[in-house]
Amino acid sequence: MKTLAFVLLSTLLCACQSPSTPTQSTAIPSQQQTQDTTGNLIIFYDAQTGSVPLLKAVKTSGSTLVYEYKNLHGIAIRPSSKTNIEDAIAYFKNVNGVLSVEQDRLLKLQ
Repeated sequence: MKTLAFVLLSTLLCACQSPSTPTQSTAIPSQQQTQDTTGNLIIFYDAQTGSVPLLKAVKTSGSTLVYEYKNLHGIAIRPSSKTNIEDAIAYFKNVNGVLSVEQDRLLKLQ
C-alpha cells in the first residue's frame, strides 16, 4: 500500500507543467530522456528515521535543497554541478532512511 501511495504521489509531483503546443520530437531516446529531466532529484525517506541523515548528506555532498515535502517525507535537491547525476543517485540511495531516489522529470501532456 505504501508503494502504491508513493508511486501515485511521485506521479502527481512530476506531472505539473504548463501546457504547450504539441510538436514532433526527432530526438533519439537517450537525448529525449536528458531533455525531459530537470537535473533535480526527488528523494523520499522513512518517516521514523526522519530527514536529519538525508539533510546532512545533502550538505556534505554540496547539493542544494530545492524543496522539502514535509507531509510526504521527501525533498527535492539539485546536485552539485561537478557531480554526475548517476553518482548522485547512487550516493543518496545509500543514505540511512532513504526509500527512493528519482530524477525529477518533465511530463508533457498532449
